[in-house]
Amino acid sequence: MKKLTYTLFALLVICAVPSALFAETINPPLSPERQEIIKTNIIAGLQHSSQEVQADYVQLMIDLKRAYPQYNFNYAIIPLMDKLKNEDNCGMRILAALALYEFQDSRMGRFAVEQTIDHCKSQRLAKFCQTLIRKWDKRTERAVYTAQVVYPF
Repeated sequence: MKKLTYTLFALLVICAVPSALFAETINPPLSPERQEIIKTNIIAGLQHSSQEVQADYVQLMIDLKRAYPQYNFNYAIIPLMDKLKNEDNCGMRILAALALYEFQDSRMGRFAVEQTIDHCKSQRLAKFCQTLIRKWDKRTERAVYTAQVVYPF
């Protein structure tokens, strides 16, 4: 039993320590070409026929907005508002509301979340949107860690 404990502890140290040492809070800048590729992919992904793919792209939008707040991702606001208003799946609508929450300087996004409180039939979604509106102007800064990809070729 003692040997197993030591082995697990050694495995934890081997896996956790290097990742903690090399994690960065500064994200590498995005080139204009990369921004255009991201825009094309986000718009296509938000209009995909599969809900799982759409949910992945909404989550990607949240991650991008957190990692790169200085970049303009406003092209995603209208598709996200459409998802918040018209989706049948409550989970997808909650994810869209959370994505709009990341656009803290967007009055359109805030208005859409506020209107959802009054006009949706889901009590779960209304309660979630109320929480977002209550916290909209009282945010705290948090570090965002991104993995750096190193290509072997």
